[in-house]
Amino acid sequence: MIYLLLTILANVAIFMAFRAFSHFRVNTFPAIITNYLVCVITGMLYTGPQSVWSKIDPASNWFIFAGFLGIIFVSTFFLMARTTQLRGVAVATVASKMSLAIPVVFSLFIFKIATGSLDSWNYVGIVLAFVAILMVSKPRESGAAQMPLSLRTLSLPLAVFLMGGVIDTSLNYANHHWISTELEPVFPILTFGFAFTWGIIFCLIKKIKFTPRDILAGILLGIPNYFSIFLQLKALSAFDNNGAIVYPSLNIGIIIASTLAAVLFFKEKLSRINQVGVVLAIIVIFLLSHQEILKNI
Repeated sequence: MIYLLLTILANVAIFMAFRAFSHFRVNTFPAIITNYLVCVITGMLYTGPQSVWSKIDPASNWFIFAGFLGIIFVSTFFLMARTTQLRGVAVATVASKMSLAIPVVFSLFIFKIATGSLDSWNYVGIVLAFVAILMVSKPRESGAAQMPLSLRTLSLPLAVFLMGGVIDTSLNYANHHWISTELEPVFPILTFGFAFTWGIIFCLIKKIKFTPRDILAGILLGIPNYFSIFLQLKALSAFDNNGAIVYPSLNIGIIIASTLAAVLFFKEKLSRINQVGVVLAIIVIFLLSHQEILKNI
C-alpha cells in the first residue's frame, strides 16, 4: 500500500508542475525534454551508475521495449501538458487516469493475470468512462478553459486517455514478463533515456531553443517523474502484477488528490457537471474492478 500512496504523490506533483508551466510561461516541450534527462540522472543517483550499467543488455526484450516506450512517453507527456494548460488540472487528471479502462481490460481479458472475468458491470464501466471524460472536459465558466466544447477541445483529453492506457498496459506487460526486482529501478532509466534521445533529435530538427526557465522547470518535473514510474512498477510487483487492482486504486487516489490540490493551490473552480464527472469517474473505477476490490475487502 505504501508504494501506491507514494505513486499517487509523485503523479500529483507532475500535474501540479504542468499547471505551473502556464503560470510561469514555461515552454512546454523543452521543459519535457529536460525532464527526461533529469529522470535519467535521478535514477542513476538513486540506483548507482555501476549497478545500472551492469544490468543493461541491448539484446534483451525489455531493452527494446524501453525504446518503444520512450517514443510513447514523449508524445503522452506533451499531450498531458497541453491538456492541463488548456483544460485544467482536473480534466487532464481524469482523462489520463480514466485510461485505466485499457489496462484493466487487458489485465482481465488478454493477459488474464487477474482471476476474475469481465461481466456486464465491467462493460458498463468502460462505456461510462467515456461519459466521465466528456463531463469533466466541458469548459468551466472561468479559469483555464475558455474555449467552447468542440472536437478540438475533446481531442486532447481523448488522446491522453488512449496514450495513457497504452503506457499503463505496456508497463503491466513488461513488469509481468521481463522486469525482475533488480531491474525495477533500471527499466525507467532506459525508458527515459530513450525518450530524451527522441526528444532532443526532434528539438534539433525543429531548432527549438532552451531557456534557463525551461531547464529549471524540467528539473522540477524530472525528479517526481522518475519515481512515478519506478514506484508504479514496485506497486505492480507488490500486487502480483494485477493491474485490475493496482490501476483503479492508484487512479482513485490521483483523481481525488490532484483535484483537491488544483482547487487549493490554483483556485480552480469546478462547474456542477465537472463535479458530477469526477464522481462518475470514481464510480467507473469501481465498476471496472468491482470483483477484485470486493475480494480484497
